[in-house]
Amino acid sequence: MGTPTFRLCLVLICCACSWTEALQEPTVPTQAPAPAHAAAAVPPAPAQWRGRNYRPTAAQHSEIKQLMTNLHDRVGILATLDEDQRHRLEVIDKKLDQLLDSNTGRMESLKAQQLNFQQRLDSFEHIQRLTRHTLDELKGETDQFLGPRQARELSYKQKNRNKMRELSRQTRDVPEQHMDLFYRTESPPTRQGTSINGTELDVASRLDALATFLVSLAYNVKETQQGVAKLLQSTNNIRRRLANRKTQTAQLAQGVPQSVAPVEEHATSCLQSYLAVNGILKLQLTPQSDAFYVPCQDDGWTVVMNRSSDDVSFERSWLDYKEGFGNIAGDFFIGLDKLHALTSSSLHELRIWMQDFENNVAVAGYDSFAISGERELYALSLLGRYQEHLHPPAGDSLSYHAGAKFSTFDSDNDNCLECSCAQRHKAGGWFNACGTSNLMGVHYSKDYQRAGETGIYWDTFQGKDYSLRRIKMLIRPIGQDEARR
Repeated sequence: MGTPTFRLCLVLICCACSWTEALQEPTVPTQAPAPAHAAAAVPPAPAQWRGRNYRPTAAQHSEIKQLMTNLHDRVGILATLDEDQRHRLEVIDKKLDQLLDSNTGRMESLKAQQLNFQQRLDSFEHIQRLTRHTLDELKGETDQFLGPRQARELSYKQKNRNKMRELSRQTRDVPEQHMDLFYRTESPPTRQGTSINGTELDVASRLDALATFLVSLAYNVKETQQGVAKLLQSTNNIRRRLANRKTQTAQLAQGVPQSVAPVEEHATSCLQSYLAVNGILKLQLTPQSDAFYVPCQDDGWTVVMNRSSDDVSFERSWLDYKEGFGNIAGDFFIGLDKLHALTSSSLHELRIWMQDFENNVAVAGYDSFAISGERELYALSLLGRYQEHLHPPAGDSLSYHAGAKFSTFDSDNDNCLECSCAQRHKAGGWFNACGTSNLMGVHYSKDYQRAGETGIYWDTFQGKDYSLRRIKMLIRPIGQDEARR
């Protein structure tokens, strides 16, 4: 009501009213009226309108009334616009109040989180101080029991020197008569530079030979361990089958009805692949949990994701990734709930197999892998060291994503402040800001060399612009004895 537009309207109305009253007031002429042609030729001066001796004609009175009507309409329009403007200002004030209340609540929440974080940080520092104190005490007790540290280091160095001397010595002794003959025929400088058996073997060549032997021995030991593990797995499978047959035979001998079936054995991982049918195994991690099917491969690997065509779209919602989708006999994703249940039941390792359109194959492996639950947004909570011994190597393009939360186009949990990585890559995944790999991207069968960030790429294998043809994501328990049990 107090805006400048409305005040101007009031002033115009007051002026118009006063003008109307002055024009409508009766006047008595004091002079003879002028001729009609003179009145039409010479209009009255404005000063005469304010006097009491002038009376307007009918045409002028009608013109004045029309002018007042137009002025009244304009004033009404201005009043309506002023009312609309006032209403908009009230709406803006309400929105500002709501925004202020929301910001106040967020600030209080941030303050509470900051206080909680500070308390955790103080607790962590206290635990760190206690740990350092305990380590200092252990070091002191170790020094009292084994002696000073410097003396032990000197002792270790002396032992290493003695081992080096043992390695540099000749492997066999030469009879003294041959030594005398050798010394009589050779001059002293020649004796110093020639070995006893006529070959020049210095310490460096011996160490190189020893290092080569140790590397070869390590590979042989590893292959032997893998062979022993496979043999133990086969032996355990045979024992279980024999035990089941003995149980069935004993029940038949005791007259147990054939309708009573033996207790079904529940598999907990693909290490129990002897229970699989056509490569598909039914898993039940605990007696109380629901069973589900997974595809298995050799050596106990469980396939949790497979991409080979564009039949199944991986640009899906949070609920789809939570429950899983696709056909486990083709392209599929096992689901975040099942993947969390598997990786939390026992420690697993991760392997990613990939192939490009030129049939080049590469493998990337990590010695440990686990994801959190839905409350932590299925974060990639554990990703171990990259396994460099796998061949052909694909390179490490996943460590950048370690610790990242899972994101989809309708649930943005990445660390990119200016974008949504799931919408940018048209996929779900553990995006940081954004990523060096996109295993759940769009499958391109054409123009795969220029697919860009939306394709299935592994940065250290063919780069970010190349969309791969096939990929598999596999996991396997590390504690194989527990998995077999």
